[in-house]
Amino acid sequence: MLYKRKSMKEIIPSKKLADSESETKEKMQKLFNQKDSFRAKIGEKLKERDQLRASSREANDKWYDYQRAVKAQRKIKFEEEKKQRDEERLAYLKEKEEEEAKKIPYEEEMALCDYLADYLNRTYLDSGKKSSNDIDEKEVEVKDDPFAGFKPMSKKSDEVFLKLGKQKKTRNRVTKKKQPTTFTLNVDSFEQFGLLNLSPPTNLDMVETSIENLKAKKVWYSQQPRGSVATAQDIRKANEKAATKLRDAPVKKENRKKNGSSFALSNDDFAPLSAGGTSQSGLNAQWGQKRTEE
Repeated sequence: MLYKRKSMKEIIPSKKLADSESETKEKMQKLFNQKDSFRAKIGEKLKERDQLRASSREANDKWYDYQRAVKAQRKIKFEEEKKQRDEERLAYLKEKEEEEAKKIPYEEEMALCDYLADYLNRTYLDSGKKSSNDIDEKEVEVKDDPFAGFKPMSKKSDEVFLKLGKQKKTRNRVTKKKQPTTFTLNVDSFEQFGLLNLSPPTNLDMVETSIENLKAKKVWYSQQPRGSVATAQDIRKANEKAATKLRDAPVKKENRKKNGSSFALSNDDFAPLSAGGTSQSGLNAQWGQKRTEE
């Protein structure tokens, strides 16, 4: 076969095309190289991120470990302090029990009996008071008295004093009659009698009986062994607890319906608003008015 020889006009466009392709390849290679550099930089940044995350995780673990150690230390310290407080409380209770054991059983109750008996005796029976005639007056001898031989003088009978003006009339003072003592007891006295399980006196005639009962109660307390009878402190605590329970109890609302009857203004328990009214209030229209005699 015979090949035709290409002309120069046909060779020049093909050369331009090859040059453009090589230029395009060079541009593409540059882009690929730039892409690889960016990928390497991104990889480095990711490694830095991972390192920062690891360091942050390690720091968080150390912080949580420290917090757990602090909490454990606080818990150990709290348990030690609680144990110490419990030991001190037990030692205090033991010391208090030993002191109570040294005391006379029911000493407070017997002292309360003496106090109430003495109070009633002094206040209403006047046996504890001494009159002025019963008090022994001791005369004190005075040695070398400078006023020995002198005699007191009276303005009325002696002429030494000068009397001027009108003489005043002597006033006769009327001695007031002693009023009988009224019997009164305060609330504290009633409470104290209640602590002893005794009834307080309500009039003067019962005072002597109450004093005898108090003396007998004191003797009875002295014969009781320790812990066999409730003390005044135990009774006081029980009363306070009962009062608190009663105060905190909810108040029940009263039922307004009585015996199944419903509320109505026509009942005789309510006064009418006017003399004349509707048929509903006509039943008690004459409520509160005088009846006319027929």
